[in-house]
Amino acid sequence: MAPADTPLMRQWREAKADHADSLLFFRVGDFYELFHDDAEEGARLLGLTLTSRNNGAAAGVPLAGVPAKALDEYLSKLVRMGRRVAICDQVEDPSEAKGIVRREVTEMITPGTVLADSILMKHRNNFLVALVDAGTDSFGMAVLDVSTGEMSTQLVPASELRAELGRLEPSELLLPYSLETSDQLTWAAGPSIPRTLRADWMFDADLSTDALLNSFGSIHSMVLGSNLKINRSCGFLGRLFSI
Repeated sequence: MAPADTPLMRQWREAKADHADSLLFFRVGDFYELFHDDAEEGARLLGLTLTSRNNGAAAGVPLAGVPAKALDEYLSKLVRMGRRVAICDQVEDPSEAKGIVRREVTEMITPGTVLADSILMKHRNNFLVALVDAGTDSFGMAVLDVSTGEMSTQLVPASELRAELGRLEPSELLLPYSLETSDQLTWAAGPSIPRTLRADWMFDADLSTDALLNSFGSIHSMVLGSNLKINRSCGFLGRLFSI
């Protein structure tokens, strides 16, 4: 029979289950801690000391941590490496907590959605690019610079996609799962641009139009045009920032 987790580790497992594709920075007092595989990866990527925490009767849970006041420094390094990060904060005063302090994931950080000046790279746009298959050897593309709010859309012939992505140097690509194995996209984007994959229904044309209106209030006709392939790509960006 496996030893029972401590309440803290049960809380961590619940948060990690919802963010399995991200490094989970878990607030414990004045530190953000990483556990298990996250701790080992964090130690390797960030040069952190890898130790262990006693978890109930089970010893040796890998642990690495950073001071809360230095968090942005480490987040900046991870963003530049193309990693996704979930921040799990204490959301109640420990002195008022009955039992273990309540914690929730309060922020998701990906290379293309960084807003904090302390994490952004200076003198460089931070482009988040959404792509959909527009058929006839072309892609619907939406480009958003989260730091400035500037957004543009276009249809890009497959033969020109590599050059366009090279010009933009996006921090992150948002793609439907149907493009995961696209040979054209693999050739154009290469392995270095971080990718976030989501279900194809999230790029539905009608839902995407509604998401744009809900997120941005009013949309210029140049953005919300008659081309549903473009609406699908930029609408997903609207849904992303309305969640």
